[in-house]
Amino acid sequence: ERMNELPPKNELPPKIIACETLRDEVSRVAGDIEVEFCEGKLHDHPERLRATLNERIAATPGARTILLAYGRCSNGCAGLEAGPHRLVLPAVDDCIAILLGSRDEYLRQFNGCPGTYYYTRGWIEYIDDPYHEYLEMIPRYGEEKARKIAHLILAHYRRVALVDTGTYDLAAYDTYLRTVSELYDLPLEVLPGSLRLLEKLVDGGPYDDEFITVAPGDVLDEPRFWEVSRSK
Repeated sequence: ERMNELPPKNELPPKIIACETLRDEVSRVAGDIEVEFCEGKLHDHPERLRATLNERIAATPGARTILLAYGRCSNGCAGLEAGPHRLVLPAVDDCIAILLGSRDEYLRQFNGCPGTYYYTRGWIEYIDDPYHEYLEMIPRYGEEKARKIAHLILAHYRRVALVDTGTYDLAAYDTYLRTVSELYDLPLEVLPGSLRLLEKLVDGGPYDDEFITVAPGDVLDEPRFWEVSRSK
């Protein structure tokens, strides 16, 4: 069973490579495990994300288990090369499921309200959300036209949701999120997050069907993600 590939023989301690949008949550669970964070804005460029992750993996000395705090991420993680290492990452489409604690919980939220724009502190601080893009459009188009474009971008969304992972101060982002909610005329909800999946990742599993494991010398090809999608 490919999901349970054994780590490399005589391997060094594990290492985490994570998106900086998960900085709060990964830092909380990592303990003394080495962590490297990659730029959150790479999500806008899947090919650059793949290239950056492959560079970080290839630059890691020895033979190690590399824990990836990523999901499929618009296919940015398809094509990762394990080299001498074993790669392990959650079997999810993106980090929303990671922050909600499971793919099952993400699907439950999706089925209940598919048009949800999710936030955490990491997404506000490290990526350009639609509100940032709206502010950048104002000097170019004027406020009225920028507002119309902004509403078109989120035309099919039904709510704004802040995921409370218990790792940052919610109150510090209340004003920002209420501004976003009012601009788009969408209700603001706070959803309980969970560190369960990240804790399972860093605690050594078990690496069951909630994870994808890539053996040394193997490549994380795109069909591995199709298997995840068909499993539910």
